[in-house]
Amino acid sequence: MKFNKVTELECVSSQANEVHTHKTELNQTIQELESTLKKKEEETERLKQEINSAREFQAQRNSLTQKLQEVEIRNKDLEDQLSDLEQRLEKSQNEQEAFRNNLKTLLEILDGKIFELTELRDNLAKLTECS
Repeated sequence: MKFNKVTELECVSSQANEVHTHKTELNQTIQELESTLKKKEEETERLKQEINSAREFQAQRNSLTQKLQEVEIRNKDLEDQLSDLEQRLEKSQNEQEAFRNNLKTLLEILDGKIFELTELRDNLAKLTECS
């Protein structure tokens, strides 16, 4: 009986040791899983923040793209206006040059007429002296 009791106690002790070892292993596995879970939660939170940042950057990009398009349209309008003004300036300069040329021609004609009138007056004066 004592032998059976000892064997039984040894068996119970062995089982207790196995349970204790198994419990320790389970506790260690639980800690590892909790650690992994915490890391995954932190990574998930970090990824959520990155997603939010990416959304903000996308919104900023869209806004800047819209502004760029508006500036490009405004720039095109200003280039068209500048081209129109340059053409008008060139036309005005050509008209001024033509006016100057016509005025120069008119002045040359007037000089010629004044010269002719002066000669005519001189001739008339000579005729009146002779008569």
